[in-house]
Amino acid sequence: MLISDLKGGLFKYEVKDYYAILGLPISASPKDIRLRYLKLAYQLHPDTNQAETKENREKASTILSKLVNPAYENLYKDKLRKECQLIFSEISMRLAPMAKEMTLSGEIPKKLLREEANFNKMYQDLIETLAKEQYQDLSKLAVKIGLLSELNMIYLVRQKQGELGKVMGGASSSVEPKIAVSEPIITTAPEQSGNTGVTQQVEEKEEQVPVSRLEKLISSAKNHIEQFNPDAALFDLREAVKIDANSAVAHAMLGSVYLLQNNLPYGRIHINKAVGIDSNNPTVKKAQEELKQKEKKSSTGKTDGKKTESKGSDKEKSKDKKGKKEPPKIFGIPLW
Repeated sequence: MLISDLKGGLFKYEVKDYYAILGLPISASPKDIRLRYLKLAYQLHPDTNQAETKENREKASTILSKLVNPAYENLYKDKLRKECQLIFSEISMRLAPMAKEMTLSGEIPKKLLREEANFNKMYQDLIETLAKEQYQDLSKLAVKIGLLSELNMIYLVRQKQGELGKVMGGASSSVEPKIAVSEPIITTAPEQSGNTGVTQQVEEKEEQVPVSRLEKLISSAKNHIEQFNPDAALFDLREAVKIDANSAVAHAMLGSVYLLQNNLPYGRIHINKAVGIDSNNPTVKKAQEELKQKEKKSSTGKTDGKKTESKGSDKEKSKDKKGKKEPPKIFGIPLW
């Protein structure tokens, strides 16, 4: 079984849901990811697998190498995990407006979609319950991964709807925000001498200078950055550049957030775009300096990484020379 064979949930939209493969919620911490992987690796590894037939042992070994190992490899490293989160953010933004039209496989995901009061708790409980039996019957594994991915998909969509509601001032994600216009205020003027009792009415209109949605998004993104919430800032700034593709500030800030998430290629694209629009803007200059520092640091890190890797391999070799029987390791982690 390959990842490309999975078709349920987010996989239906060509998104690799590594969390569903491991049986984890989207909110899982690196520690949760590691512990879950060790449990599955012990269960599926040829040296520790409890399957009764050779065919089932081989199937378990294949699933470990083709599904579980790639999933763990893409989640245990911060950079790769953040890239997965970016992809999730993109797909949830596409799916959020049409949540009611999503095709779900069974009553469990439909129940979660309808839940309001205890949504997060129900989501966590359902994932935990399904994960316990996920790898017990490998013939049904694809179906169970698809079901877990549907729950993750619903979680992402509901999360994105909440973000959209905040950006639009609490409005539904499917409704465009409205600019409030005050009604004319009608007042009655006092009667003057010689007036025959005819009431004079004066209409006063309060003029409001509406703040553009672009300015609201940029302001909201600044607040999110100050509160160390780059994912929410990323959402605001993506919307901002859609509204005005020639906003140097929006592109510069978007590039800075990508750098904050260690996504150098995307950061470089947007910051260079901002420089091309207005290189004298203070926000653009600041982002350009951040990019230079990041590129310098990245270049230095690659050189250090090679040296570290060499030392690490020498260390492993010295361990092997001791002649002791060691437990099987995957990604350098002993299974017991």
